[in-house]
Amino acid sequence: MASSALMAEKVYKYRDDGSIVYQDRAPSSQQDDGHSILNNQGVVLREVLSRDERRHERKRQRDAELAKIRDRALLATFTTEDDLIRTRDDRIGMIDGLISRLDDRIRILSDRLAVIDKRVQMMEKSKGVGNAAETMYAEQHSIQRNIENAWSLIDSKAVERSNVAGKFESDLERYRELKAHPDDRDISG
Repeated sequence: MASSALMAEKVYKYRDDGSIVYQDRAPSSQQDDGHSILNNQGVVLREVLSRDERRHERKRQRDAELAKIRDRALLATFTTEDDLIRTRDDRIGMIDGLISRLDDRIRILSDRLAVIDKRVQMMEKSKGVGNAAETMYAEQHSIQRNIENAWSLIDSKAVERSNVAGKFESDLERYRELKAHPDDRDISG
């Protein structure tokens, strides 16, 4: 009984087409710009956020929780700043090594292509343009595709390198903050 009497005393306040509306029931679900719940004296008991505000608040809370998890992982993974730097350098070194091998592959493929191009030119000189052996044209196109693929992979690895460097830079900055202010961190979970 007391609960239903309390419910009857609530007043809902919200905006509808620019006007402020007061009523004894919650606004319809179509009106989702947020509202206030007041007692019968007009004192705000609770604010209900709009759909967008609730979505942003949930995202903010998720981001804050993920930040705590990242902080715990950062501190659990690296015991010193040097560990983090060494790991960064190893990861970037692996990517640089792959880029270097791809660059070598492109150089080898380019040399092969030059040989095939010469052979095609010699055949076309004697048989006419477009009349070299079909296998020669197929090999020429295959090598060109392999070169293009290697360049594409180099481009993607360069982007990956940049992302890894940026992530480690922000991790290093955050690690320094956490180590400088150990009392400010909340790593309890």
